[in-house]
Amino acid sequence: MNKALIKKGKKMLNGYCDEKFAEAREVFSKSITSGFELGAAISMEIEGETVIDLWGGVDNPSKGTQWQEDTIVNVFSSTKGIAAICLLQLVEQGKLDLDSPVARYWPEFAQGGKETIPVRYLFCHKSGLCGIRQPLDQGAFCDWELICNALAAQEPFWEPGTAHGYHAITYGHLVGEVLRRIDGRTIGQYFKEEIAEPLDLDFWIGLPDSEFSRVTNLNPSKPSPMQFLFPLIGKLPKFLIPGPMKFLLDFGDTSTAAGAAFSNPPMEMDPEKGMEANTKKWRNAEIPAANGHGTARAIAKIYGVLANEGSRDGVHVLKPETIELARQTQSDGTDLVLGRMHTKFGLGFMLGTEHVSMGPGEGAFGHGGAGGSLGFADPDNKISLGFVMNQMHPGITAWTTAIDVADSVYSNL
Repeated sequence: MNKALIKKGKKMLNGYCDEKFAEAREVFSKSITSGFELGAAISMEIEGETVIDLWGGVDNPSKGTQWQEDTIVNVFSSTKGIAAICLLQLVEQGKLDLDSPVARYWPEFAQGGKETIPVRYLFCHKSGLCGIRQPLDQGAFCDWELICNALAAQEPFWEPGTAHGYHAITYGHLVGEVLRRIDGRTIGQYFKEEIAEPLDLDFWIGLPDSEFSRVTNLNPSKPSPMQFLFPLIGKLPKFLIPGPMKFLLDFGDTSTAAGAAFSNPPMEMDPEKGMEANTKKWRNAEIPAANGHGTARAIAKIYGVLANEGSRDGVHVLKPETIELARQTQSDGTDLVLGRMHTKFGLGFMLGTEHVSMGPGEGAFGHGGAGGSLGFADPDNKISLGFVMNQMHPGITAWTTAIDVADSVYSNL
């Protein structure tokens, strides 16, 4: 494979790009040389063949070190889709019934009036368990037993099945505990042994110490000017506060669905105080909704398998009919957690709406992560994408660079 090396001051772009998609390479290069991205990597496959595998920018700003071919990074909610694949394998094997009550596999879950909630609702954010009601200390999501016990005991925030709202962190514990009750392994162990190792994927749910030397730290997004107005807006009567602004204010109120989902416990984002996602505790833990670590190449590869009938090099991941089931709409409409955004979910995967892009392909499915990471599969065009970065950007769906590159690739097919 030929590698192109492009130097832009202190920042370099490395890797491979099919010349047919030279425009997409320039789009990615500009995202780094402009300073929008600090360090990043992107990979795309078409019909199972790599057409783009690029990386560049800065790995460590204080040391000036460059992003390497094997640099890995936390991808936050891009982990969710990968976790879903593990559960879908159990569905395919007949070990998990989507329409059976969760309590069939996890008896303690029946508390709080949840005895009839079907497994399906956990995948598509309809269970009403978007957050934890009891106050939690910082770092609590690293304690698997604590979070699962709290979820099993509490009542939902809304009547399950009547609406959906993004389960930002709890999604992973909900589906992960169901898998553990059936299989006996943690979801991180299952993924490693059943999917990552057979496919040679450089991706982890629960990162071992041996891989820490390759991890780039995340850098928090710059504060929005609007944040300085929040204290003043918060003093207004609620009926005078616009919907989107009310949603942001709800982040700090853990009695609301949005506040419980995103602010209980609060996540430290200040690097000077030790950004939580960069700590050993966070990296070692298994948080299947939010702390997968890996390369863009690995994300593009697993979605490339799903975009091409579910098998590669003799390794079976999912049957075509299971993949088709996974991308069928399960939730569609106003999201009760994400500030009244229009969101749509399949079985553990995001589907495209006017507010959430999964690329140009109408039938694409995948998942993005806070700050800008993204992975998707487009079976109709047999295309996949993986994108990771270390400079976080504001907003719930901030994967601008990934979509810009994807748009360029599709326009040159």
